[in-house]
Amino acid sequence: MSSRRIVCPRCKTTLQLPATAGATKIKCPKCELILSVPAPKQPMVLEDPSAGLPNFDALPSAQPPSNVFRPSGPVKRYEAPKPIKKKNKAAGKNALKVLGILAGIAVMCVVLIVGGLLGVGYLATRHSGWTTAKFHGYTIKMPAGEDRREKSQQFPGTTVHELAGRRRETGSQYSFVVAKLPSTISSDMNIEELVDAMRIRLKDQYPVERSGVNGVAGTMLTGFGGVEGSLCEIFTHNGNLIVTMYSPYSEIRDLVGGEREPRSNESSLDKPSEFFESLQLK
Repeated sequence: MSSRRIVCPRCKTTLQLPATAGATKIKCPKCELILSVPAPKQPMVLEDPSAGLPNFDALPSAQPPSNVFRPSGPVKRYEAPKPIKKKNKAAGKNALKVLGILAGIAVMCVVLIVGGLLGVGYLATRHSGWTTAKFHGYTIKMPAGEDRREKSQQFPGTTVHELAGRRRETGSQYSFVVAKLPSTISSDMNIEELVDAMRIRLKDQYPVERSGVNGVAGTMLTGFGGVEGSLCEIFTHNGNLIVTMYSPYSEIRDLVGGEREPRSNESSLDKPSEFFESLQLK
């Protein structure tokens, strides 16, 4: 006959009770602790989930009428063809055309700026100051002296103009670019979208404003002038792409073939903030 086992919580003595014993109290024979014994739990009886359901095995299998036509061989189920989505080829071509033009403008500016970096030459000890230059309807300050040049180049759909100068004391370069944006570029495109479309990547990019015109500024990583480490500001104004760029001699030394060490006070001599703030977009 099966029995129930109860363990005394005090002395750990195992006590055996009949399996049929109900709720009761017993005394531990070793430590005389009174133990309360609950009634045994009744096992749960699960009902058959199929009880009450019809016996489908007893039903006769359905047979098709004898006069139904039966084709020989396997029967392939008909499936309606899926609709073919038509691509808007015109929109795709226009988008590619716009991106191609913007990328082309960026390449053109690379040719002008990188190819037009001035040689270092003699590094003077006296600050050369500034001269105010008017360039294609815009005004900006450039380093004074003869180390300055202008260049324009015609490309399909646009013309790129560049004014470049060099600070004699340090050898640092200053560039001002005006490029006509093609009419295919939407006027609703903001400056951030334009910069992204031209594949220009700026480090520490932030918004900037000159003469009430909003633009973006930052340190050049890739794209456009291709001079990594240059500071630049980019705007759109009256259908033109406007770029001002300052390239420290310490960043372009290898490009221009400079043999002198950069000045320790390069930034204070170059005064790049005065260059950027002098731009007038009117």
